[in-house]
Amino acid sequence: MVAYNLEQLGPIGFQDLAAALVVQTFGAGVQVMGAGRDGGRDLYFRGPLSWQQADGQPSETWDGYTVFQVKHKDQLSARPQSDASWLWGHVREELEMWADPAKGRDPVPDHLVIITNVSLTPVPGSGGHDALNDSIQRYIDALADDSRDIGGGAERKAKLARLSRLRKWRLWDGNQIQTLLRLHAGVRQAFPGFLTASDVFANLAEIAGSLPLDQLEPGLRAHARTTLIGEGTIYFDEAGSSDGKGLPVHQVAIDLPVTFNGGAKHGSVIRQVLDRGEHMLRPTLTTRRGPRHLIVAGAPGNGKTTISKFLVQAYRAAMLAGASNLSGEHREVISGMEQALQRLGTALPHHRRWAMRVDLAEYAHEHGTEEDTTLIRYIAERVSKRSDLGNVMPSALSAWMRRWPWFLVLDGLDEVTDPTVRKRLIERVTELVTTAEGDDCDLFVVLTTRPIGYTENIAPTQFERIDLDYLQPEEAVRYGTLVTTVRLGNDQDRIEKIVTQLHQAADDEALHNLLRTPLQVLIMTIILGAAGRLAPDRFSLFWSYYEIVFKRERDKQTSFNRILQEHGPQIQQLHERIGFELQARSESGDRSNAALTHQELEKLTWQVLHEAGFDPSGADADLRVKIVTAATRRLVLIAPRGDEGYGFDVRSLQELMAAMHLTTGPLNLVTQRLRTAAASPHWRNTWIFAAGRLFSTPQDHQHQAVVELVETIDEGAEARLGNIVPVGPRLALDLIDDGMVRSWPKWRDRLIACGLHVLQRPTPASEDLLVIAHILVRFASSGDKQHHMVAEGIRDALSATQTAQTTATTFLIMLRAMAKVDASSQALGLSKVVSRPSMDPPSLPLDGWADFDEEIQTSPLSGNAFLKVTAAVSAIRQISQGSEAAVDTEDAFVATLVTALEDEQAAQVLAAALHHVAAHDWILVMVLRDKVLPSVYRVPVGELLR
Repeated sequence: MVAYNLEQLGPIGFQDLAAALVVQTFGAGVQVMGAGRDGGRDLYFRGPLSWQQADGQPSETWDGYTVFQVKHKDQLSARPQSDASWLWGHVREELEMWADPAKGRDPVPDHLVIITNVSLTPVPGSGGHDALNDSIQRYIDALADDSRDIGGGAERKAKLARLSRLRKWRLWDGNQIQTLLRLHAGVRQAFPGFLTASDVFANLAEIAGSLPLDQLEPGLRAHARTTLIGEGTIYFDEAGSSDGKGLPVHQVAIDLPVTFNGGAKHGSVIRQVLDRGEHMLRPTLTTRRGPRHLIVAGAPGNGKTTISKFLVQAYRAAMLAGASNLSGEHREVISGMEQALQRLGTALPHHRRWAMRVDLAEYAHEHGTEEDTTLIRYIAERVSKRSDLGNVMPSALSAWMRRWPWFLVLDGLDEVTDPTVRKRLIERVTELVTTAEGDDCDLFVVLTTRPIGYTENIAPTQFERIDLDYLQPEEAVRYGTLVTTVRLGNDQDRIEKIVTQLHQAADDEALHNLLRTPLQVLIMTIILGAAGRLAPDRFSLFWSYYEIVFKRERDKQTSFNRILQEHGPQIQQLHERIGFELQARSESGDRSNAALTHQELEKLTWQVLHEAGFDPSGADADLRVKIVTAATRRLVLIAPRGDEGYGFDVRSLQELMAAMHLTTGPLNLVTQRLRTAAASPHWRNTWIFAAGRLFSTPQDHQHQAVVELVETIDEGAEARLGNIVPVGPRLALDLIDDGMVRSWPKWRDRLIACGLHVLQRPTPASEDLLVIAHILVRFASSGDKQHHMVAEGIRDALSATQTAQTTATTFLIMLRAMAKVDASSQALGLSKVVSRPSMDPPSLPLDGWADFDEEIQTSPLSGNAFLKVTAAVSAIRQISQGSEAAVDTEDAFVATLVTALEDEQAAQVLAAALHHVAAHDWILVMVLRDKVLPSVYRVPVGELLR
């Protein structure tokens, strides 16, 4: 008879299993409690509870309040008496909690059921089962013993009065759970990831039933083992390394801090994901309330892809641990994952899920323009490509998902920027999770994105968003120490030197903004290792990295060092051209995962040399060939991408080089390019790098140009309704938070004044408001003057229009929540700001719609522009009135408005008309901001920037 491995479940999984068995036994009236403080109730039931005769126990009915408590022991000992003693210790603690009036556990149950994986011996009188029952009874009897009372025994009597309410109890031990699992096949089959043998694929026939094993089993076996080795590597070492070797992700992963629930909760991303994955998420059996899936949002360089690879590896290692057909390399990776998770304070997942990671840029590149390609079909293609044993059909994979728990990472939504492809991709994601819910699948999806430009709020009933926070200085030092040790191996002198300098940087407040992300910390360690200088802004950090890597490659004794020594300017220009070209073309729907072909690399090299005065087709053809040949191995930061061509290993480095290209030329041309790219989420990181470059030199006219550009960026921007939904304030905050203006107070003060206007606008989504709150708290923490400026900005909003007051009030609530979880004195201080009592809000015209109509009626429009405006006005009216038609035909209304804004004349008229009602109709403004304008912002602008 099969004995199910209940220890494998872990505490979360065993509680889910217990809940499923209790509900199956007693019905849906059993209340299952979720995670958190539950007052001693893992489950409870009020009313008559009917017990059927089983295991020699009589049938009976309990009427009253019944509590079920679940106790799971991670590792059972070889001595049953020891396990029984462990269980009694936990039961006694619970009894003491109920008996003590001060603990607030009310009401005390009438009946108690203890559910445990500990198997109690059945020997009458002396076995663990009878001994535990006797111990409970003796505990209650001892409270009735007044022989030792001192001073009347008031405390004892109070405890007795409470615990006397407990009339009956029962034990469901490991033996009983085994019996119930055999009895309730539906529950047993719903938990295959918990209960099957370690070599799961060898027993797949028992799990899969009627699945086509000739297609499924070989592909999944090969895929799990192959990807454990092939997809668990990251290439984060110093660019310029030509050996092509990466590092196992488990050697360098760290658990990054996260904030969620509007700033009210903190945690860490790996723990959050693994803890949620321990739950049974099958809709009919899950004990989890609220969304099951996660969206992980993080800034550039914040380690989203590394984390996603690490999590997938953790589940693959858990799936294959103990299997009989593993190589030594497989076992080494599994052991490495176990050690890494132990270092992070956790362990391999107990609830084994079949894991898959999908690069969304690759998916968009291969299938983004196709109407009929589902994510399951794409996953089936990927699995089949990694196996030589046969194709896996989508239908078989769907059946596998219904049978076995899945963990699916969809990585890099921010890299899919084309509006049409992005919309279609989000539809595929929503389709996947809703179909899985309908099919009662135990599916857990994690989707990653940058926060800028994420406005879709995908399936809010299905997905919860958590935001990666910046590293604290002490966390950054720990990570820097880890990666330096991994990179340098046994070179203790260099390691000690770099770590010492990292500690010094952590103590220097001016450098704190460089210690925020894993990528920046890694780059810092490389710069420090090369005796480089740290400047307190992000552009200078990344550019110093390029210069150090270039110098190291130039000084190597290779066949290419002479090219670098003599043609450094051309090599740099080639990097800039390639960075810009890839950034521009990746806006296109079918080129999200952009790379240069060999022919395109040759063409760009020819152009760079030709513009520098060389003759790349004649006398200097040999130079052109040598540069291209060097790139086939690695040319500073340009690396080959297999069959795809050439590109950058790190997206932020591509954006850095694109920024260099944008800022080359006369200042008026540069500012015009930046004005064009300002609203695009795809270009935002490039934009900030570009501004950083202009601030990196002591050229006051450049600084002034950037600040004035931000202050005026929304003027004349009718095509994106810049006067209604400005982007300047968020740009200003991004530049402040980057650190580039730290040494220039006059520009800093102008930018923060502009940035504080975000509090005058309709309240953004809670996650965006949380990002704003973090930026403003960090700024306020940098000095008394800065704190005063933020406080005054809040007061201004509290004393302004009703819309501003609402936003500011919501902002203060968020600051209070932040202060509770991280004890930030700045957040707490700012949260206490109040409005100026002597100032009245500015008065507004009673009806801005009359002016709106007059603006439309007096506009000199005709032809197509007139028709577009007429259709747009109808849509705006219905949105403002909140009609059901506006909701039911949202896509049509969005398309109507986007079409109108694409017409220059129509856009000017609509912008002027909407200006009259924006201050009154904040719901309309929010719809425009969150539904209409994202499509406008994502229109490709790369061709306009050349």
